[in-house]
This record gives sequence, C-alpha cells and structure tokens, in this order.
Amino acid sequence: MRTWLFSLFALVVPLGCAVPSNFPSQEELYDEPRDFNRFAVFSHGREVIGGQVNAGGVLGLDVNLGRYTDADDHALRGHVYGRLVDMRVEGDRVSGLASSLPFELAIARDERVVTARGLVYGRKVEVAMSDERARVVLGQCELDLGRRGQVYVGRRQCDGRWQPEEVELQVGRGFASWSDAERMSALSLMLFLD
Repeated sequence: MRTWLFSLFALVVPLGCAVPSNFPSQEELYDEPRDFNRFAVFSHGREVIGGQVNAGGVLGLDVNLGRYTDADDHALRGHVYGRLVDMRVEGDRVSGLASSLPFELAIARDERVVTARGLVYGRKVEVAMSDERARVVLGQCELDLGRRGQVYVGRRQCDGRWQPEEVELQVGRGFASWSDAERMSALSLMLFLD
C-alpha cells in the first residue's frame, strides 16, 4: 500500500509543479513600472520614503504634507515621519517648526543651481540641486548624487564614513508647479533619513 501511494505521489507532484511555457516571469507578475510623478528615496534596492506629489502636496506612508498657497496663508503643513510640520513661506525664505524644532531655510537660485541653507529639525542643512547633480548636507550626513536618467544616484556619508550602497533620489514631476522655496523645504524635510 505504501509503495502504491508513494508511486502515485511521485507521479502527481511533478505534474502539479509543471509551469506552462507562456507563464509570466516574476518581473512581469510583481514589478510595477516606476511612477516618476512620485517623490522617492531608494536604498538597498527598496523605497525608504516616498509619496505622490501634486499641486496640493505630498502624500505617502511616511509623509502627508499639504501645500497652502493663499495670499494670506502661504505655508506647508502636515506630518513627515510622524512629526508635525508647520512652516510659513515668504518669498525665498521658509520658517516655522518641524517636530517642535526650528525650521529656517533661505533659498537662492542662480543660472543652473537652486540652493537652500539653514536649519531643519534644528540641524544645519544645505541642499544644492541642478539638472546634473544633487548635493545634500543634513546634520552629520551628506548625499552626493549625479543624474542618471530621471533620477539622481550616488552615495551617502554619515559621520565621515561613506556607506557602500547606492542611494537613489527621485524628485517627482509633481514638484514642477511648486516654488523653489516650497520644493526645497519639502525635500529637506523628507531627506532626513536618520
């Protein structure tokens, strides 16, 4: 009896595991095409933070940042990494609180580069972005990224040590309707990965 069951099992199991030749690959089944309207940071091949960007703000699992553009109330408000954010935008300056800590940025634009300098979460920040490069200094960490297609790719350094894995920054086309001050403020908040 055991021999008969074993023979039946040995015959049925391979038949049940057979895969038709036209069966889709893992990539076709599970990989989704990248949505370049989203903001996203990738490290170790996975998304660390991301969100859909549009004229009204950024919305994702770790970010819910609203953009207010009324003449008497130009601001960015919401939550980033679970921290409350309330910032007032006045021309090329943004000030307020992020997680009850000071947020102060001054934004400047020259012919090719937009630069933001100041305090985010009470720590010194400098962000410089052009079409070719993005350099970000956030407290004790630094990102040095070069443009590769529609994303910036490079490495991260913290406390003087370069991390071995690549970091990828996808800014998101949705930021096109935002002012430099709004965009650089939102990016500086969301790029704090420590």
